[in-house]
Amino acid sequence: MADSHHQDKFVLRLPDGLRPSINVQARANHRSMNGEMIFRLERSLQLEELYENQRRLNTVLLQRIEELEARAC
Repeated sequence: MADSHHQDKFVLRLPDGLRPSINVQARANHRSMNGEMIFRLERSLQLEELYENQRRLNTVLLQRIEELEARAC
């Protein structure tokens, strides 16, 4: 990881009760709170990309099924 003095900094306001929850998860995962939040943000972006890929694949598969069913008739 790059020197923290050269990394982008961002102030984040957390809703009441979220900080303790993040702290518990960070400790359980042997990460800092910062590391836990970064991990979870990165994972959510990856999951969104996977979801979109799956949605596109489902669309293609449904179209192919419709084509095959039309041929069978």
